[in-house]
Amino acid sequence: MRTSLSAPGPAATLCAAGLLALALAAAAPPGNSGIGPPLEARGAAHIEGPPAGHTGGFGEPTCATCHIGAPLNEPGSTLQVLGLEDGYRPGQRHPVTIRLESFDMRSAGFQASFRFDGGERRGARAGEIRPLDDQVTVARTDDGGTADGGTEYVQHTRAGSRPTDDIAAWTFEWRAPETEATIVLHVAANSGSGDDSPLDDLVYTRAVSLTPTASKPAGQREPR
Repeated sequence: MRTSLSAPGPAATLCAAGLLALALAAAAPPGNSGIGPPLEARGAAHIEGPPAGHTGGFGEPTCATCHIGAPLNEPGSTLQVLGLEDGYRPGQRHPVTIRLESFDMRSAGFQASFRFDGGERRGARAGEIRPLDDQVTVARTDDGGTADGGTEYVQHTRAGSRPTDDIAAWTFEWRAPETEATIVLHVAANSGSGDDSPLDDLVYTRAVSLTPTASKPAGQREPR
């Protein structure tokens, strides 16, 4: 938990500068802003994937650092986590889907992380994430050379930023840790207007608490 304010990181500084430029451009006469390329050429929407550390968990900011348009978790859209409704099995691989349904969504993105929720490892990476297609990728941070290799974030790629019929869904594999402990999955997702600017976008977050579930007794068959 953070106990004091710190200087904004490079991503936050970049976004703040971009928003200032957008405000100046809006106030300037058309075609004579004098501050660089037009909005559609600035790539302010992180179409290739967000900077690491924007899930809203453990003191992190969310996508709302850059994307603005409405209050966080504006009613009318649905952000779901599918595949972990019954918890997790230690050491097992679980297919997980992040699903965002939002009105008038022209582009979409997300970022998520699995971390231990308590004890000495609170906030540390829990398990491993593996992409299953080109819709998602994994970004990692170097948390001071910790034994677990730093925090791991799963997030969209350019190929995964295109919703269909106001629905965006990203599926990946999460291998749960062998340790039986409470794990929290933090997710932040963005419903974009598709204009490559941070304006008129909607941001949603979820925190899902995951607890270990007992393995099936030997010989028990999966229901059909």
